[in-house]
Amino acid sequence: MVLHLSTHLSRSPAGLLSRIQALSNLYAGNDLTLLFALSASIPDSQDLGRAVNGLMNLENTRTIGCLSGRLGSTQINGKDIGNDTLSLSVAVFDSRTVKSFRSTIPGREETQVGRWHAFRRKEEKEGTEYPLNEGVSWEDVWKGNKETLLPEELRTLDLSEIQSILYFSDLKPEGLLSSFQNLPDVSKLGLLASSTPFITGRPVTLFQNKEIFGSGAVGLAITGETKSIPRLRADFLSVQKLGGVMTVTQSEGNMVNTLDNDNPTQILLSAIKRSGLDTHVSGSFKEEEQFSLGAVSSDGNIDRVYRITAGDPSRGSISVDSPSAPIPGTRVQFLHRPMSAVPNLSLSRTSQSLNFLTVSDELHQSRQSTPEDLDILLQNAFLASSENGFIFERATQSGENVKCSLAGSLGTLSWPSPQLVSGLQENS
Repeated sequence: MVLHLSTHLSRSPAGLLSRIQALSNLYAGNDLTLLFALSASIPDSQDLGRAVNGLMNLENTRTIGCLSGRLGSTQINGKDIGNDTLSLSVAVFDSRTVKSFRSTIPGREETQVGRWHAFRRKEEKEGTEYPLNEGVSWEDVWKGNKETLLPEELRTLDLSEIQSILYFSDLKPEGLLSSFQNLPDVSKLGLLASSTPFITGRPVTLFQNKEIFGSGAVGLAITGETKSIPRLRADFLSVQKLGGVMTVTQSEGNMVNTLDNDNPTQILLSAIKRSGLDTHVSGSFKEEEQFSLGAVSSDGNIDRVYRITAGDPSRGSISVDSPSAPIPGTRVQFLHRPMSAVPNLSLSRTSQSLNFLTVSDELHQSRQSTPEDLDILLQNAFLASSENGFIFERATQSGENVKCSLAGSLGTLSWPSPQLVSGLQENS
């Protein structure tokens, strides 16, 4: 059972430290479990250390957390969030209804390489290469090994009682995702923690109780009565459709080889040209533009998005930033999202929600900070971000494991609640 959800936004580290003290006064000593995401961008390392120590040392409280990305350069419920805004997101659970876990299951190395600068036309002279290795079947990689066991702590549970899984991970979660095959019909939502090599000396920074990790994953299994099962959804902010709906006719690994039995790269180039998007003289598009492949649900909505990372007109295939590409038979549509688009979030005021947002480092760097003071408390909403994205798997689509690395992607786990505090409060 979730007892508390909140996100505190402030330009001052002192504001976050004050919030941590208030949370300690409310919840310490009650055998609860605390999930937190703290801004990695706190400028002073001593302030960052004090905040981490305050969260990890709450009396008689189990803790799971990570250092997260920036929430600046966004809009939340109509409010502009300044570029240098810091954040602390907290969820408090009754420890009888959650089980924390730590995963050290190894992932795998990248199987695809290539940078998305532009599609080189077949007739153009050789220049910068856009290498695309042969696809590796995600399913075959793991089926060829022994069954991957769940993290040790989860093996002690009655798996039928697990409602959903929340986790923070490094950038290679494939082993953990493989173990989740033992949990069909369970929703999973995981944030790929923000990169912190120049902040803490670790690739990512994860927390469990009084321990700090730079790899693997930490998380919670939520258990309890079926009547309170949380709902998982994904939204994709500020995307525009390009061209019509097509069907994936051939895919392998994280590559889409044909759409409607035709060349995917050429189809996308034609759609870009028809859309009137501004391009370079060479005919390629500008680097600040982002293109994706959206999977179309039966009701015509986009229900998952695969960011395109590379493509070649002569070979035809496009690679996507996800463990696996959409399978043959999936209805898809190309999407465009300008890098300059500012995510505009409308957090629900009629439910409690835990939200993971993919953000853009490039957008943050291009926007100016504002001198305006900011001190906002979002009640009933846990909002954490990362430039590395998040991964979700719906209970109704076991094994999908969709990675959302497109900026503006928002994954939400929500609980209906009849009694809520106002969703946006500005502290005095």
